[in-house]
Amino acid sequence: MSNPPKNLFILEPVYDLSGQVIARELLTRFIDDAEINNKRNPKRDAGFFSQLSADVKWQLFLHQIEKLIQLYQKGFDQIVSVNVDRDIVASIFKDDEIQAKLAQLTQLRLEISTFFTARFNSADLLILKGVAKVTPAPLWLDDFGPGYSNLNMLDSGIFEIVKIDKSFFWQFGDGRTFDILLGHLNDLCNGVIVEGVETQHQVDLLSHKAILGMQGYFWQSVYLDDFIA
Repeated sequence: MSNPPKNLFILEPVYDLSGQVIARELLTRFIDDAEINNKRNPKRDAGFFSQLSADVKWQLFLHQIEKLIQLYQKGFDQIVSVNVDRDIVASIFKDDEIQAKLAQLTQLRLEISTFFTARFNSADLLILKGVAKVTPAPLWLDDFGPGYSNLNMLDSGIFEIVKIDKSFFWQFGDGRTFDILLGHLNDLCNGVIVEGVETQHQVDLLSHKAILGMQGYFWQSVYLDDFIA
């Protein structure tokens, strides 16, 4: 069995418009990265995770869940989201033990990338509905906007929250198209989080938008282990 790369876990905060942390996303930083906390090593591009084998990704996910169990046992009371893909979803279906562990984590949210549903057909819908049945963790849709997203996938009502992709926000965030999209998304889910917030100007821009929260390098992340030490 393959072993996951040595890593550290960080919690990246999501802030609401009042300046309160309303959730955190669990992210992985590999120990051989030069910048662990707020900056990504250029070699760890967006495709790195997808290049890992299914077994390595599964072992990494299991490690994340064990860490979250420890975190919540320490009294942590905020929502934490974790990214999953097709390989991880398929393994969840087959593993009663992990389903039982996920059932303990009432504050957990599973983030499904829009790349999972790039063509979004009936098979995708059945898979996602199946996930909702075997784990109580509500589903969040990640990366909305990079060309792989469509509003039809939201009509099913299975996504609690939608996260708007950084590149989409940077390109369209100051235009009317963005505001119209927010209106549609809010009709189809319980709220929108905008990713890629890195400057005070972007915070100010979003301060009057119809969003639930903001996420990005403008705010400092924290090590998960700092909460459970």
